[in-house]
Amino acid sequence: MCASAMATKRNRYFWPPCLLLIGILAAVDCFAQPTASIQQEAQATASQRSVTFLLKDHLNAQSVALAGTFNNWNTQTTPMTRKGADWSVSINLAPGTYRYKFVVDNVRWTVDPENPQTEDDGDGHVNSVLTVVADSFAANPNFKAFHLKRTSFPRRLDVGAQKLYINCEGRVRKEIPVVVMDSGLGNSSESWLGIQPRVAEFARVCIYDRAGLGNSDPSTHMQSSRQIAADLHELLAGAGVGKSLVLVGHSFGGINIRMYASMYPKEVVGMVLVDSTHEEQFVRTEAVIPEEVKKQFPPSAFVLAGPEKVDWKETLEQTRKANWHADIPLIVLTAANAKPGGEGPLAYLAPKFEEIRQELQQELVHRSAMGKQIVATRSGHFIHRDEPELVVGAIREVIDAARKQKQRLRLGRQPNND
Repeated sequence: MCASAMATKRNRYFWPPCLLLIGILAAVDCFAQPTASIQQEAQATASQRSVTFLLKDHLNAQSVALAGTFNNWNTQTTPMTRKGADWSVSINLAPGTYRYKFVVDNVRWTVDPENPQTEDDGDGHVNSVLTVVADSFAANPNFKAFHLKRTSFPRRLDVGAQKLYINCEGRVRKEIPVVVMDSGLGNSSESWLGIQPRVAEFARVCIYDRAGLGNSDPSTHMQSSRQIAADLHELLAGAGVGKSLVLVGHSFGGINIRMYASMYPKEVVGMVLVDSTHEEQFVRTEAVIPEEVKKQFPPSAFVLAGPEKVDWKETLEQTRKANWHADIPLIVLTAANAKPGGEGPLAYLAPKFEEIRQELQQELVHRSAMGKQIVATRSGHFIHRDEPELVVGAIREVIDAARKQKQRLRLGRQPNND
């Protein structure tokens, strides 16, 4: 996946360390941007229609561009114009179906938060989808422009020095905790779009973009998981999300939600870890690489960077000290085909890397007396893309277990009248 990500021009900020660390860890993710492989569908020769694209509430953005199948994903040909805090552009499109994204400051690719129609391109990248119908202009003389519909809950809320994006779907249900999902390193909330509608059928579910990703503002400072968790706590409060949560974290997101549960233990009633990073994984995998092999890589290959500005040293130290444990329902989903090691000079260490990874996944299971492991036999690192039904099922199972645990605790507090 790393190689394909490097092949696209849209991944201009995909950093070299990922070449090494994706090979070492299944826990570090490459940026998920749309690929140029999606071709514009055949369009009718009927008269074109004016379509207005709008991205709201990006006052601090320096530039926003529209890229899609209608301009071969070019980030230069269709700039958007700012009016106040909003950015817009109108283009003429013939009847047909189009895929597109907004590009903020030439770095952050984001789906259209006003358009609920999205589609996975087959490589794990999600794009917004727009269909222009072939209605006759003569039948609608008052027609001026084709506007996109709003989603039910798109929001960008103030969190300290920046605004973060959160999208919650599904109705609030009595006695059912709210599901909150955190994505892997470099992945925006788009990675959960295939899961969110399914979970929304039985629970309220919220996905969000960390600072520097997707529809959120850039990070104004170096971030640690503690800061990320504090920002998420403020974001959820601003969105009116309840205090009974089931947290779902993929890869780096797994570290973040364990930190959140350490900081706000009374709010977290269940957890699902989706091929989660372990706080000891970096140290243990790097330790088995011989020094003569390390010399084949530049020093920067062992240092993570990127638009999220994650301070990994501080994050791992904080997570070790927190040492999250709790007697709550916990399911650890482990990918069977993560293939750590990859190609190149580290390939021969893949079996050892996998052994370490499996040991650490088992350690996570034992963080709760109610812990359980499920191995995703058909999945790589992105289980929620390869076997989404496993993730949905795990979330439902944890919710059910959390409800039963709450009922037992409630009964346990009642006085004994015998």
